[in-house]
Amino acid sequence: MQTYVSRSVLSLGLLLVAIAFVPGRSWAGPLATGALLLPAGTVAMTVPDPPNITVTPCDALLGVFLSPNQPDAHPASEVEIVVRDSGNNPLPNVTVSFEMGSSNVLCPDAVLGTTTDGMGVARLTLSGGGCAHQTPLSGVFKANGVTFRAYQDVKSPDFDGAGGDLQVNLADLIAFSGEFLGSDPPKCHDYDNNAATNLGDLVMFSPAFVAGSHCP
Repeated sequence: MQTYVSRSVLSLGLLLVAIAFVPGRSWAGPLATGALLLPAGTVAMTVPDPPNITVTPCDALLGVFLSPNQPDAHPASEVEIVVRDSGNNPLPNVTVSFEMGSSNVLCPDAVLGTTTDGMGVARLTLSGGGCAHQTPLSGVFKANGVTFRAYQDVKSPDFDGAGGDLQVNLADLIAFSGEFLGSDPPKCHDYDNNAATNLGDLVMFSPAFVAGSHCP
């Protein structure tokens, strides 16, 4: 049994190397919606409107993807938020922030807040590790202090079955292999949250593993 598992992990490792050189994919996808209560006396057209806000790639993944950011940030960890009002107009100078729970760990240089530009666009690189699986309020985005997304899944290739140590290595590959090969249920390495750890998740895991992604 140990020989079989070792060969399976080795085969998966070789496949990871091959996939790492496949051109990147787009993580854009359908828009998730939320609810926002307008403060009394506020003009709706100047307030961020959740149904008109896009969060790429999180809306497509139905969750948040973190990864250690050295030597390069993982494409799926680079989040673009477009903040619009109820008239679908972009809102500049809106403070956008991200908060997460204790199941995940951040790189020391992680920046979790920024301001939208003239086109209403804010960009964050979410660098870290660990896993929150189906845990309410694990990944919360806010605009001017008001929540517009609250995800229950925040996942990373840096998860060895127990937690994240801010580097993607063999321990993480073994944990990924357990889910990918079906010996463990699809949870923390099911990055697109479709109840299956499959080729799509392998494509996301492989760049971080092959690069030996780590935090500063």
